[in-house]
Amino acid sequence: MKDPEIELKRRLHKVKTGQDLTYEEFCLYEIRNLYKADKVAAKEFKTTIGIERNVKNKIMRKL
Repeated sequence: MKDPEIELKRRLHKVKTGQDLTYEEFCLYEIRNLYKADKVAAKEFKTTIGIERNVKNKIMRKL
């Protein structure tokens, strides 16, 4: 079942970039972006507390 929020993001992505990705392709694109964001965020902090706080903040921004 398609999530309406993801479908809306996919359509906005199409308007912004001109790329017409299928629902599945867009989900993979989003997962890759989240993975890259987490890798960069982990490098910014030296302690696990900092990593946990940063990940929590990113999740809260997404909600």
